[in-house]
Amino acid sequence: MAFLVVFASCAGSSGNADPSAQRSDSASAKEAKYKEREQDKKALLEQMFVNFQNAIRMNVAADTLLAMMTDTSEYWIDSLEQHARTYTAENLDTCQFYEVYAILLYRLYEREHLFAGPDDKMVYLLLSKSGMVDRLTRLKLGPMEVKNDRGSIGLATSPKVPIMIFEWDDSVWKLNLPQTLPLITKGIESIAVKKSWSNKKLAMYWLDKEYHQSYSRLDDSLYEPIY
Repeated sequence: MAFLVVFASCAGSSGNADPSAQRSDSASAKEAKYKEREQDKKALLEQMFVNFQNAIRMNVAADTLLAMMTDTSEYWIDSLEQHARTYTAENLDTCQFYEVYAILLYRLYEREHLFAGPDDKMVYLLLSKSGMVDRLTRLKLGPMEVKNDRGSIGLATSPKVPIMIFEWDDSVWKLNLPQTLPLITKGIESIAVKKSWSNKKLAMYWLDKEYHQSYSRLDDSLYEPIY
């Protein structure tokens, strides 16, 4: 009888465990699992970024680079290359600065016969050696930041200010180029604000600043379509 009383008492104590303590344990376990998953995703992003840099510097095929970017990025690049061929000066007024800059640079490359091949010219222009993204990745960068399905990296001097944006796509990280480029050119765009310039004028100014010593034909003719 005494044994049964003690057993019943123990069983009762077990059944009356503090529900708040159980919830706390469950929340702690979920938090630990979340942090572990974020660390795993961060490690994958760091490796993806190394692979991306190597792919650029090894001048790999455009398909390899495009596979490392979001579908939105690929569509945007295709559209931008089409705009580079067909947009008039008036059309350029509807574009963001980084888009106008890429279009005018594309036309300069065509004029000076600087493209290595006939295909994927805009991919080459934006990502290959001396492209905007390549020059950025050669700067001293800070640590990767990951929050849920979004990754970013900033300069070492201001690591919390993102200059490149990545998206988690099923099981891999991919670069979101249309979101990245305006972050890269943000500092340049402040010049236009101070001087009340259009995006076209700022793009021409910046091209002249970068390429005048090499190519003298930097003029308003770049505003017109090349085909």
